[in-house]
Amino acid sequence: MSNILKNQLECISENFLKEVFGQVSKPMRRALLHLFGEITLGRSTLVTDIARSLRVNNSRAEAKRAEEKVSGWLGQWDFSKFLNPWLLKKATASDSETYAIDFSDISKDFGGKGMEGMAMGWDGSRGITAMGHDFICVSLVGSKYREARPVYAKLARGRKSKDELHKQALKAVMEKTGGLGWMVEDRGMDSAEHIREVKTEGWKVVVRIKDMKRDVFGDGLTIEKSLEYIPFRKAHLHTYKGDRTVNIRWKRGVMQWCENPKSAKGSTENLNILVVESCFDGKSIWLYAICPDEILTTDENAFTVAVRAAQAYCDRWQIETGFQTMKQEFALEKVRVRTFLRLENVFSLCILAYVFATDFLKHTTGFKKVLKYLSDNLQVVSMKTHALLTGIRAIINESKIRFISGRPRKSKSDDPSQMLLPF
Repeated sequence: MSNILKNQLECISENFLKEVFGQVSKPMRRALLHLFGEITLGRSTLVTDIARSLRVNNSRAEAKRAEEKVSGWLGQWDFSKFLNPWLLKKATASDSETYAIDFSDISKDFGGKGMEGMAMGWDGSRGITAMGHDFICVSLVGSKYREARPVYAKLARGRKSKDELHKQALKAVMEKTGGLGWMVEDRGMDSAEHIREVKTEGWKVVVRIKDMKRDVFGDGLTIEKSLEYIPFRKAHLHTYKGDRTVNIRWKRGVMQWCENPKSAKGSTENLNILVVESCFDGKSIWLYAICPDEILTTDENAFTVAVRAAQAYCDRWQIETGFQTMKQEFALEKVRVRTFLRLENVFSLCILAYVFATDFLKHTTGFKKVLKYLSDNLQVVSMKTHALLTGIRAIINESKIRFISGRPRKSKSDDPSQMLLPF
């Protein structure tokens, strides 16, 4: 089924794919247009669903031919090699930017039998152990972005290469930005080895502390106990929904790195860090602020860094909601393909579909037409339960909404010739 909205989006999608992939062969272009269009609009990554619109009739033989064509497209080219070179162009070289880095996964309930490279591992979103693959993403986050904007994304084969994935992603983004901006990381990334790497490179990184019992102040106390008697100072953090007031306190500490912890002869190195506690609504989080030593020369500079660390971790939540959107809106975990190349290709197209919907589309000349088509068919859309609840939830979460006073216009009777949205 086709309508003017779908035609408009296909035109915008073609321009988007040209920007990402450049000049490609005609068969690859045709494959990209179909695969990307179906993933963006079809809410499914199942080969059977992607292939449905290619069928000439509804026979079983025709369905099989269409599915084989889609599988052939996914196995013929490597779309992933175009992904990060294009995404990294969005990495801005500015100290005001915050980059969130985190892991997620593609997990399978059915065990992944016959699917290349899958391994058992922890599925954080469901809190279970399941077959699957890990992936990492680095995104621009902050009050000027309503949604996280990926600048790097990579799918790993199985579950065993998180450390290597993390190093590759961090290095790629920080080299692109010249080390400017702050990188924010979640718990589990607070090892002495990682902190030494950051200090050696001169990068600025905020890490949520996992090991609270580590003695970084030399007083034999836990981090929480050591900060307990330091007075709080108020700070104002910014989100796109408005400002938030938090209480923060901080203390200079030292992380000790040992080349070989099992040997008494191994060299050691003391790494200066700033430990920050950020408290909001009576709940505290503890952070390591890692940066070049010259930034922390005065108490006022330390306060500035502490506020920056609290702000960075506040911004980090956007990457979590970004993962949720990728998985739910673009059906990232529905895909069932046997080879890792096919899975990597679908993964790349899902990341691109997310960027297309959250960023690229809104800056095109055709976006005003898209909004008009949505506005003209608002009554039809709003009668769908999913769309109605989605709209209500989205507007409820806004700090301010528009209200146009006056009597509502009398709705016209439905015209069969009007464009309808294909839900």
